[in-house]
Amino acid sequence: MNVMGLNFGYHGSVTVVSNGVILSHVVTGKEIDKNMARGVTKATIKKALDDAGLRLKDIDMVPVVNWYADRDTDGTEMFDKTADGFSITNDQGIEFSLEDYGRFYNNNNMVAQGTFDLNIGDQKTKCMIVDHLFAHCAYAYLTSPYENAAAVCIDTMDGVAHNNAIYYFNDDGKAFRLWRRDNQFQVMNLYNAFTDSMGYYPAIENLDILQGLSKKYKKDFKELDRICWPNVIQMGDIFHGDMWVHLNLFNERPHIPEKREYYPSLANEGDVDDAWLKKTEKPSAETIKCAASVQYVVENSVKNYIEKIVKTYPKLNVCVGGKVTMNEGAMKHVKGENVFTTPSHNDEELSAGAALFVADQLTKNKKKEIITNEKGKIKDPLSHIKEL
Repeated sequence: MNVMGLNFGYHGSVTVVSNGVILSHVVTGKEIDKNMARGVTKATIKKALDDAGLRLKDIDMVPVVNWYADRDTDGTEMFDKTADGFSITNDQGIEFSLEDYGRFYNNNNMVAQGTFDLNIGDQKTKCMIVDHLFAHCAYAYLTSPYENAAAVCIDTMDGVAHNNAIYYFNDDGKAFRLWRRDNQFQVMNLYNAFTDSMGYYPAIENLDILQGLSKKYKKDFKELDRICWPNVIQMGDIFHGDMWVHLNLFNERPHIPEKREYYPSLANEGDVDDAWLKKTEKPSAETIKCAASVQYVVENSVKNYIEKIVKTYPKLNVCVGGKVTMNEGAMKHVKGENVFTTPSHNDEELSAGAALFVADQLTKNKKKEIITNEKGKIKDPLSHIKEL
């Protein structure tokens, strides 16, 4: 069974999986000497297939994540899929529309939809649409050592309206269950919003900036525990748990930006018109304090969130994934005897998570038989493909 995962979002990627094992993983941006690049091209697909020693005709299924991704202020999609002849159609040849996509994403009972035809120029293959947050969770679980676990994704946004999710997976029967999926755990959105409005746009390409600045601040921030999760969501909070408002007031910002995060999310795409602090070679004391306060709230909220799960259900295996893995300060608090965290990845892992999930569902191989090599479990499948 050969599966090729595609991520058409801002960190486009292709992952080829054969019988549950990752054979190749190609990131679109790296192929054109960029940090990140949108979507997938014919060239990206060819490179991934060549690396895997396969051809398109050998692929049994193509799970697709972020088919409709960021749009400009006038509604234009930021990646032109028609340039390489990409389209998704049903059996009657009717194209999978933005409205269809919206209905899929707003149905919490669905993690995948299909099958459809993925058209690539004059070629076609079968495909499925896979949910963004679910792909993060699937990657965390399927690369973990556990045969059953709660996979926790702490992210920014799935392109629609959600920023976190918990799915339970069990290798027995290939079961998966939704336990949580909403927009109520806002820490990574908070981090990105301050990164953008402090002059470091685009946040998605500068996820280490505030962490680095925060290390220069030496004072204690215990007074901010009231803004951390779960304290901030208690009944009676004057801003209904809105960390963004609290931290703006704590840092005495005279002008609170109209926008929380700037879209589209890559360099030279958005319009930054009201950044409060300007990026300088030598950050001011004000900038450093603000960065440190944001990092403190992010770190301790993540710590409290995972600790709550682990302490409440100590026998539950927990896997953590999503953009939170790129926040080193937060991840140092994510620990426990039954806790697994994926290596630091941005959305380039989505193609891998979707491909591994579909392969796992279709082949029905026992989990312990896949994603390993003769040396046993590897630390990061996407960084050690040659070993596989």
